[in-house]
Amino acid sequence: MSEDPRKEKTSVDDLLKQFEKAGIPKAEPPDRVHKRLARHAGIYPVPNLAVDVCDRMFARATEQAIEEGKSDKLAKHMGKIAYCAAMPKLSGATNIRDFIACVTYAMALDILPGNEGTRLLYAAQVAHMALTKRPKKRNKSSHTSTAATTPTPKESIS
Repeated sequence: MSEDPRKEKTSVDDLLKQFEKAGIPKAEPPDRVHKRLARHAGIYPVPNLAVDVCDRMFARATEQAIEEGKSDKLAKHMGKIAYCAAMPKLSGATNIRDFIACVTYAMALDILPGNEGTRLLYAAQVAHMALTKRPKKRNKSSHTSTAATTPTPKESIS
């Protein structure tokens, strides 16, 4: 009789290998499935899932606030808060792109005012730069060597 399988420690790699041996396909990321389904259905451009989620959260919060008897201005403000809360976090290239899409969509529909949208886009730019920039290794003598190796006009003539 075998031991309790819950007591055995199996790594994720081991599980993936077992799934592969059993013929179970690897799971695709939701955005890739979404793009494939949209292409199959003939939808172009492919809708952005993050923007759709933010838009639904805005609509839901706004409708709920109006049903509760809140003013239109307060309902829109509550929708804006729900929209911003649903935006992706600024970690990873895909999330940064989705964040930018959400901000620009909200600015286009006047959910976010221009000055606030601009600040959020700047935050996305900073996050993107932090993600892509790698500090260069400095050569200790690099700042002094350029002056010594640059030929003077007299040296370049001879």
